[in-house]
Amino acid sequence: MGKSVKIRALTAPDTPLSDFDPGEYLSGLEFYETDSTVTDEDRDGMAQLAHFLAFLALRGKSSKWAGSTVPRGTLAYRALESHFCSLTGWKELALDDHGLSYSQLASFLMGHYPPRMPK
Repeated sequence: MGKSVKIRALTAPDTPLSDFDPGEYLSGLEFYETDSTVTDEDRDGMAQLAHFLAFLALRGKSSKWAGSTVPRGTLAYRALESHFCSLTGWKELALDDHGLSYSQLASFLMGHYPPRMPK
């Protein structure tokens, strides 16, 4: 894969957790492209963020959890792709032309980078 895509800055969600959409939130973050290689530490960090966003949605009993997606064509999608496209199962996960189902993404990442407490 060419360039990796990384998050420039994290901001707190500005919506009540009962309406929190993790895919929409992730898609709204500011990203940048870099020629640097994505490391395993980068992958783990992105996976832990994805798990945390899923936790927020589930903990808040979000009405948007079930339909949450990360749309194709967004920098958020490209960031996930640059981090995880080499993992077994990514191609099957990324088959939907509209984007990634957030709940399926979180389940997929469980097998590769399980959630853990911060270091």
